[in-house]
Amino acid sequence: MPPLSPPAWLPLATLLLIIAVSALRVMGVERDHKVKAFSFGRHAELQSVAERNWKIAVALALIFAASAWLAPHWEALLGRPDWAGLAPLRWTSAVVFMGSALLIATAQIQMGASWRIGVPEDGPGPLVARGLFRWSRNPIFVGMIGAVLALFLWSPHIGTAAVLAATWTLTLVQVRIEEEALREKHGEAYERYAAQVGRWFGRRSTVKS
Repeated sequence: MPPLSPPAWLPLATLLLIIAVSALRVMGVERDHKVKAFSFGRHAELQSVAERNWKIAVALALIFAASAWLAPHWEALLGRPDWAGLAPLRWTSAVVFMGSALLIATAQIQMGASWRIGVPEDGPGPLVARGLFRWSRNPIFVGMIGAVLALFLWSPHIGTAAVLAATWTLTLVQVRIEEEALREKHGEAYERYAAQVGRWFGRRSTVKS
């Protein structure tokens, strides 16, 4: 009897769950706090390019996740190796998927009124330095990269590798825009926060003079 593997629909279901949770948080913040939580107004030309490419990356991730479930034979055409279906690798991917989804949802809740997709023209909301943000300045982006990495582990081929590379590149662009906006709005408070907490994860020891 072959080892039990996670269900083939798990990658698609997890990605759809992340999208749904993010959309609900955007609507909730806009309703409760009367702010625009989905906006790419700052550096609009650059962010508009990034926004289009984010949408393409998300669409491709969903397509590849759906094909892994409904048409796995197509993946061979993209170079997926035979060992990709081994149960230990699938379970590793499933754990990373679940951990990433939980990280994203928790961080969005902890951001409260500051949760945004993109950076609006008037800048970010109040600085958040509690919860997961005590250990990472960008836990949502860490979760997003983790989810796409999980998709690559589940189904490693040229398509998922391209989505992973695109996600990493777009994340670097977006993070730098957000950091610039946070420095401009919060000044010294953000500088102190950035000195204590890593961009991706980890706290830094500060030396008092």
